[in-house]
Amino acid sequence: MVPFERRSFLRLAVGGLAAGYAGLGKSAPTLPTYAKALTLGADKEWRFNPLLIDLNGDGHLDLVATARLAQPALHIWVGDDKGGFTPLKPTWTDIGYAALATGDINGDGFPDIVAASHFGAVQTLLSDGKGGFTQKILHGEDGYVAAQLADLNGDGHLDLILVGYAKVGIEVYFGDGTGNWKLHTRLPEPLPRPTLPGRALVVGDLNHDGHLDLVAAFQRWGVYIYYGDGKGGFTGGPATFRPAEQTPESLALGDVNSDGKLDIIINGSPSGRDQPSGPDVYLGDGHGEWKASSAGLKLLKHASVGIALGDLDGDGNLDIVAAGNITGNVRDGYGLFWFRGDGKGGWSLVPESGLPSKGLSAVHSIRLADVDHDGFLEIIALCGGNHGAITIWKRQQPV
Repeated sequence: MVPFERRSFLRLAVGGLAAGYAGLGKSAPTLPTYAKALTLGADKEWRFNPLLIDLNGDGHLDLVATARLAQPALHIWVGDDKGGFTPLKPTWTDIGYAALATGDINGDGFPDIVAASHFGAVQTLLSDGKGGFTQKILHGEDGYVAAQLADLNGDGHLDLILVGYAKVGIEVYFGDGTGNWKLHTRLPEPLPRPTLPGRALVVGDLNHDGHLDLVAAFQRWGVYIYYGDGKGGFTGGPATFRPAEQTPESLALGDVNSDGKLDIIINGSPSGRDQPSGPDVYLGDGHGEWKASSAGLKLLKHASVGIALGDLDGDGNLDIVAAGNITGNVRDGYGLFWFRGDGKGGWSLVPESGLPSKGLSAVHSIRLADVDHDGFLEIIALCGGNHGAITIWKRQQPV
């Protein structure tokens, strides 16, 4: 299968995507393009968000990812200084595919890993900085779909935040600095209705009070925002800026309009068939109000899981990379789409990006990272389905 067909994409898109091309005419700057540099884990169903962290202290990013119906589900590749990856021999217990989080849990200077399984086990892998791990396993009351590590109560130890698949909503566990976790609270409490799948989780200081806040996404519940008090307490609930029936599949946080305040970026499904699809951006004012800023983004026929923020062209403005389908026929597969930010909350699709407009299996996550130390971000996409794979797309220099 041809991975991408830029000319066919433009012919299909000439009418419906015209608005997305504003500002990309003859006077537009020459933008870089992307080409596939590497494929890992072909024919596996990759799920959830991967980690790109330096596990062994050699200065190179390593890749951690999890796959459904694979044994073991957790895979780790050690990175080199050229963007290549070598698989690490598994020494950890297989708990099934799992949401991943990373941070220095025990304060030894090495990033550790938490894997929260879709089957309920929560595995903590404390790194020795040489590719080895000490393992601890906690058994939760739900399967999990998202995980984050952050110090929520100001005691200097990382805490664990999980989003459940069906039963518990958000769970907050306090950490003791050794890899042990104690359940502190569940949100919302009580649950608003019989639970449905959780989707995503991000953590950041939304209101500039110096305390970390939580943004979580649920199918049919919609987006929930909880503001932290720095002691492990939270106030908040369902967000009103987006209808709950518009399922949020992926979340990201970033200051896209350069006002010093975090904004929320969502890739998800519209409320009905034949509705314009694609990412949504909501600009935060730092006081709990959110303003839609999605012009130029609603150009897809079907959105997919997966969204990432980063400055791809070096203009100082954050861009969006989102997954979706452009043809309206999901049998054509999914593509990756670069929406260029103007630093003010405006967006335009880059049509000749080199990224595939179709042909990918269902995308489950996107990450941006400079894996080869060339000063430019690579695009890492995890795909599931029958022909899943991890693909890495490298920036090509403008001609």
